[in-house]
Amino acid sequence: MLHATRFRMLVPALLLALPIGAQETVSINFNQYASPTTTEYQAAIGAPVQSSGLDFYQATDFDATHNRNALGTWGTSDAGSVNRPTNIGSSTTLFGTALGGEIDILSSQSDAVFGPYMPFSLFSMDVAHLYSTAFSSIALQPFTMRFYAYYAGGDPFFQDFLINLPPVGQNGFRTPVLQTLTFDSRFQDVVNVYWNQGAGSGTATQFTNVVASTPEPSSMALLGTGLVGLGGVFKRRRRTATTA
Repeated sequence: MLHATRFRMLVPALLLALPIGAQETVSINFNQYASPTTTEYQAAIGAPVQSSGLDFYQATDFDATHNRNALGTWGTSDAGSVNRPTNIGSSTTLFGTALGGEIDILSSQSDAVFGPYMPFSLFSMDVAHLYSTAFSSIALQPFTMRFYAYYAGGDPFFQDFLINLPPVGQNGFRTPVLQTLTFDSRFQDVVNVYWNQGAGSGTATQFTNVVASTPEPSSMALLGTGLVGLGGVFKRRRRTATTA
């Protein structure tokens, strides 16, 4: 989450900014990170999981002592597992490694520490429960995911989605099912979107098939200068996910 007070400091720069260039629509399924086993990517700020013009951060541990990004992928060649929703489709799923942690999306053209923060639009995303009841002693429950977003120079807003309880399959277990979340028109030309992993296994999520539009590199225009000193986007307190 980018603090509103920091964004208000961007307004003068925005007035001087060049027009934003054309955008292209992309569909992100993380297949370039596919692997038969769970893989954790650890990196300092500036090296997130990147795909098709967007950066994905696990922001919980971004501070002076940890300074790391930890997201993982579950690929489609894991046929022996029943708790990986990518087995029902053709895409690879990304997930956060820390329950209660925050996952952020920024444009790859953004500087997560100092700015500028470049606009992008988010249209839809497929999500699922992280665990099957075959692997978790905690009964899965329906829960609400709250997605926050920011415009440059604006206050945050959010949209809630109900994540349904997966059905019981022939094996007697609740196996994750990907559910498509469609974002409303407010999520166009935002500079940051974030949400939280839940505090328990029943509210942990993984995601794939992200449909967005990102600025074309050839027509990018900076949103302003003089942003050094605004501070890092990820130096913030942890937030608790809203559950139902």
